[in-house]
Amino acid sequence: MAPAQATIDLPNKAYLLPQAIPMWPPAWWTWLALAIILMLAIGALAFFYRRHKKRIYRREALSALTTASHELDAKACILQCHEMIRRCLISEGQHETAALPSSALLEKIDQSMPKKHRFSSLGADFVDGIYQQHIELTAAQRAEMLKVTRYWIRKHHA
Repeated sequence: MAPAQATIDLPNKAYLLPQAIPMWPPAWWTWLALAIILMLAIGALAFFYRRHKKRIYRREALSALTTASHELDAKACILQCHEMIRRCLISEGQHETAALPSSALLEKIDQSMPKKHRFSSLGADFVDGIYQQHIELTAAQRAEMLKVTRYWIRKHHA
């Protein structure tokens, strides 16, 4: 057997090859693309922060309704629901709408709500209950009133 050649002699050994092209600095437009991405990220963060701050009143109203569901009697619970609705409208700048009488206010609100979650489905006790001397509500009625009010607070776009 013949011994194997260890290396192959190639011609033109005198050529100088350039150094490898480095990855940094990147192309000129990379900085522009990076700046645009950074500006979009900052803009999105600013938008969501402003939206979060603007909706604080909703979280406060929902927490007030949660505490009201256990501690208050029927009339006070209805009054709390009406108050939270009016406060939300005032927070959104709808002063004229918030100043309407309860029946007119709830009719106007019901126009923009789905049939399943309308205040008119709660009956006359919800609309006129705060004006009655003695009112009794079952636990189911109270829960439904609070559920519809919470739904409106979460979903309204005054």
